[in-house]
Amino acid sequence: MIDGTIPRECVYREFEGDPGPCPRCGGPLQSHPATYLVTTRRGRKNKDSFLLGNDMGWFCAHCPTVVINPEEVSEYLLHGKPEWNVGTELAVLGIVDLDTIPEEKRDVPLGEDDNPIPLVEFTNISDETALRRMTDPSKAVPRQRIPPAHDGGRFEERYEDILQNIEFGIVQVYHGHPEMTDWEALTAVEALVRAYNAEAKGRQATPPSLVPLAQEVYGSVKMMCEWRLGRETPFREEGEPVDIPVESISLDEIVACLKRVRKSINRWTRTGGRQGYLTFVSQFVA
Repeated sequence: MIDGTIPRECVYREFEGDPGPCPRCGGPLQSHPATYLVTTRRGRKNKDSFLLGNDMGWFCAHCPTVVINPEEVSEYLLHGKPEWNVGTELAVLGIVDLDTIPEEKRDVPLGEDDNPIPLVEFTNISDETALRRMTDPSKAVPRQRIPPAHDGGRFEERYEDILQNIEFGIVQVYHGHPEMTDWEALTAVEALVRAYNAEAKGRQATPPSLVPLAQEVYGSVKMMCEWRLGRETPFREEGEPVDIPVESISLDEIVACLKRVRKSINRWTRTGGRQGYLTFVSQFVA
């Protein structure tokens, strides 16, 4: 059992699946649910702060360290409600000790004057450079871009419509087959990554051998990819072509977008189980 009341050092590390050993002592890391206070800013201005409750933190069994993937945090924020004012940088300030909230104040919003947030702050200044804490200039915590810059701008911001097209291709199949799991989506996306990577290198890709549901996802997502590559026109259910002009992108770009979706599937499966990704993304894709 992880003791969330112990002050810990937070280390940002991008990873898929298992983050590996503790970066400070080499000990084993264990995923454990907790509630975190995350604050954001844009430029010099503070934006909204959020309480995120999930198992994104990996705690060391031997020293007071927690490893957090900033891309996982940013995905929660980027898929949030339209009224959220999310900045371009984030900082995970610490763990919120919900057990210390008095019973009579459980219904009072956290952060009110008579019900302050019981924050167990992270102790480190930064994992790379000293950056002033957004909400208290006297302290400092790690800060991270949302997500890391890509070609002069946020990846999700630049390719938002393409990522949504890929996700639409996945969710469209899921709506017709509610028994579908993240695994079918993942194997289809991985097969497309291999196919487009092979084409980019001038090689003939071997046709994938997929189970029927994964094959259906493969075809649905491939149609979207071919459309964004400028090589195919998608059709509506009634058979009419979709007349939406788009700027064609390169093979490298479509592969990068597929890889980003693949990372999202892995992350949400680990968080929510065999349909964690599908349940999450279907809230935002019609």
